[in-house]
Parts: sequence; structure tokens; C-alpha cells
Amino acid sequence: SNKEVFHYADGFVSIPQGPGLGIEVDEAYVIERAKEGHRWRNPVWRHEDGSVAEW
Repeated sequence: SNKEVFHYADGFVSIPQGPGLGIEVDEAYVIERAKEGHRWRNPVWRHEDGSVAEW
């Protein structure tokens, strides 16, 4: 990442003037990884007594 994207002054970060988040996405890598897919599932958190916990 480019640290120069965020300019700090008086303890605050200036609003970036350009588009985006200051990162470049390697689209070829994303496309290649997307071919493999994934099985993402929401985690279920439980308290010690077995009851469902909130996020």
C-alpha cells in the first residue's frame, strides 16, 4: 500500500482527493482465485451454556 495516500495534519487524516482506496487490485489474480471458489459460512458463536451469541 502507498502510505503517501493518507496525509496526516494536526492528528487528522485529510480526505483523499483521488478516487478509490489507494490500492491497486490485481484483477488477473482475483479472476484466477475466483475459479477455485470457496465455501464460506457464517460462524455461529455460542456462550458456555450453548445459547447462541450475538455478533
